[in-house]
Amino acid sequence: MGRRATYQKHSPISHVKSVSTPVLVIHGEADVRVPMSQGVEFYRALKQLNVPTRLLVLPRQPHGPVEPKMSLATMNASLEWMDKYLGAPK
Repeated sequence: MGRRATYQKHSPISHVKSVSTPVLVIHGEADVRVPMSQGVEFYRALKQLNVPTRLLVLPRQPHGPVEPKMSLATMNASLEWMDKYLGAPK
């Protein structure tokens, strides 16, 4: 299998039409591993397919949040998302 085929096999955008689960996309604005454009592309594709989705962009952050304030924002967004789609714990 060539590099292109391997990339396509593992690329989320290649499988976006199979997605039906609500998706919270969290992306660091300064991510050098995954370009911001790829996160936005995935988010827009989900929106176009009417999959419930939200895009949270973390300013100044690399692939994962490093600033405490951004870590807190990520945790809060994740908890809100889970509560919305799974229900708050009883």
